[in-house]
Amino acid sequence: MLKKLLLFASVVLMIAMVSCKGDDGAVGPAGATGAQGPAGPAGPAGKDGKDGTSGGGALILSSGAVVTDTAADNKGGFITGIPDLTPAEDSLLSSSVVLVYLKAQGVYWPMPGVVSFGGGKVSSYTFVHAVQEKTFFVRLIPTNWSENQNDPPQRSFEDIRVVIVPGEILTGGRLSAETLKDYNKTIAALGLTEAQVKLAGKLKFNLKRK
Repeated sequence: MLKKLLLFASVVLMIAMVSCKGDDGAVGPAGATGAQGPAGPAGPAGKDGKDGTSGGGALILSSGAVVTDTAADNKGGFITGIPDLTPAEDSLLSSSVVLVYLKAQGVYWPMPGVVSFGGGKVSSYTFVHAVQEKTFFVRLIPTNWSENQNDPPQRSFEDIRVVIVPGEILTGGRLSAETLKDYNKTIAALGLTEAQVKLAGKLKFNLKRK
């Protein structure tokens, strides 16, 4: 009987302890941050990006020092360019904008326009350009001169620079009309340097008449 009473008392005490739950105590302070684990292994290297192209595809042709022609079919003018074009070059040059600058007295003069040779001698020039028979050419044409004579006089240039610019660069607004008047500002805006200059001498080229 005593064992039964003790067992009954123990059960009653356990029920009382469960039913009489007290208020929760306050949350204790956070423990200190544990030491950082070791770094995981490095991921695989990404693919190399494509190299950028200086000038966005623009290039410079230089004739070096030249004198204008004396031949009857191009008197006072000059023809320069690039022969033996590849199909890719043909396509690029056919759709590009061409800028021409004539150097005299240490100054690059934008064309079409006037060039001063010193001593009161000046000449005006324009130019045409095209791709014909796998040849890109620029033909310089005199339109006026200071001398009182019928034929254009022979002139000497320190250099003729032809800057070839893909059309999308101009339509993208990178070059203003004011910038294009200045050779040095133009090539700076295009990100070009003397390292991109390609020599293009005089062409002996018979132009097709349309």
